[in-house]
Amino acid sequence: MATLDRWRSFLETPKTISLVHAELRGRHSSLLAGPGEIRMTSLQDFSYSMTPATGDVFAFFRAIEHKRQNSYDGTARFRLFGRDADGIEWGGGWTMPRKIDFKPLSVEGRLTALDITDPLATAADSTELLFYTDHLHPLARVMGRQKQKRLEILGSVIEFNCDRASKTVSITASHSSQLRPTYTERWLSQPLRIMFGQPVQPRLFARNKGNEAIIWITSVPRLEMASWSAFWTDDPSNTDSFFDCYSQLLTMIATAGDITGEAHPITRFYDELSQVANASRWVMALTLAGCSEGLAKLLRPKMNASELKDEAQWAKDAEDLACKIEKLDGLTELKNRAAKAVRQIKGTSTAGTLKALHKRSTITSDQFAAFNGIRNKVMHGDFVSPYSNENEDNQLLHLIGLMHALTREFLNRALTK
Repeated sequence: MATLDRWRSFLETPKTISLVHAELRGRHSSLLAGPGEIRMTSLQDFSYSMTPATGDVFAFFRAIEHKRQNSYDGTARFRLFGRDADGIEWGGGWTMPRKIDFKPLSVEGRLTALDITDPLATAADSTELLFYTDHLHPLARVMGRQKQKRLEILGSVIEFNCDRASKTVSITASHSSQLRPTYTERWLSQPLRIMFGQPVQPRLFARNKGNEAIIWITSVPRLEMASWSAFWTDDPSNTDSFFDCYSQLLTMIATAGDITGEAHPITRFYDELSQVANASRWVMALTLAGCSEGLAKLLRPKMNASELKDEAQWAKDAEDLACKIEKLDGLTELKNRAAKAVRQIKGTSTAGTLKALHKRSTITSDQFAAFNGIRNKVMHGDFVSPYSNENEDNQLLHLIGLMHALTREFLNRALTK
């Protein structure tokens, strides 16, 4: 039995947790305490309210003022803790009051997640994710064809299971030296965000270690139907392609060795695309151009000198021309400005990186032309049409193709390093 099976009731909303004891803590001490409740009106909503019976009201308001004066200090926020009638201890994470009433004193605010320590967890050290997947969820469209899948990568066994009756998909990964606790719960969902181009997040996840588990109940972002930002574009029936792509992306993310808690840069680019999937065409074009340039910069350190020899020659020719300009007769100020303009094209550049990738057919001529056209246009404040037209639509499609091509190239080089 999986740890999260005991917590499946949190897949359903609305839901209320009554707390016999709720406590708001500041940086150094408890501020207010009393009965309260946590409400979940939807999978996207977490809120709490409490009626303080004890505490230091003056210290509470001083802490609010301290946070106002130190708005960028995340540790100046409050933390919510609670205990229900069954003795379960709930952690509400960081929060700040949104509404305060007097006579009697009551406090309300919002949360993003809850955590609980479960002493009845499975003995196997592993990470579990549980997704609520209705018929529109991209995972449901894939797993509807294949109810189970077992992957053996990174020294771990990763199992996917789909339960159509409860509208859930679970992912369980045994811990290994490459898939360690603490990081694995974040890594396992990142390939899905890249592949679907949407903020796919589990409703529940568990870190099982030593007959104990930490359970998180999270606020799940609402998914849109837009899918143009998705990296994986095969038909959902092609499950082999899906799991092969997932395995490669997870390997890339895990072997990058980042332990800062931030998402992999590739994931962050696709997160940005997902945020503008239904934005204006100009914002879409800006984001596509920026993400493409960012991917090219990520790729450059993985390229060798022979691939960039044309750029090196171009830099030498630019320096030679600048020197000739400086020797011409004429106003010194004008010569210096002309020479400076020529020298600006020396050195590393996104254009040089894309030219090298175009030369080896990593990207197409249409993709390269779309980057030069759309990127230079929108980055200098020129609008694209707010309405669909054939020429700009094709350029945007080529920019999307450029994103995918650069992602594939980075993935291939990361896995063959």
